[in-house]
Amino acid sequence: MDNGGAPFWPYWENVRGWWALRDLANVKLIHFADLKRDLPGQVRSIAAFLDIDVAPNTMAAILLHCSFSYMKENASTSVPLGGAFWEGGAKTFIYKGTNGRWREQLGRDVSERYRARAERELGNDCARWLAHGSLG
Repeated sequence: MDNGGAPFWPYWENVRGWWALRDLANVKLIHFADLKRDLPGQVRSIAAFLDIDVAPNTMAAILLHCSFSYMKENASTSVPLGGAFWEGGAKTFIYKGTNGRWREQLGRDVSERYRARAERELGNDCARWLAHGSLG
């Protein structure tokens, strides 16, 4: 939080940049929490956004390949450098698949510091979406 995403990328700037583009006709923001809440609905929404008709058997394959269990099982093929950055490898990066787990892991003071920083860096609406999903 203190180094803004270094050494990998400027975190706050990255989020701000995409948030600023969210209303463009060719941009669709998708939040992990929304995928977890309603994967079939989100896939249908993405297909509609792309103007793609998805056959039922194709939808079944998409849902399988986008499931958390499938992604975890096949993590080494999708995680950067096969997970070399993380102790325990790719399956450590794709860990539990629960959104907001940080609330249980971090102390109230750290969580509050993050919330305040997110609101300061991103504004209330973006910070709220980043924490919970659902653009409406």
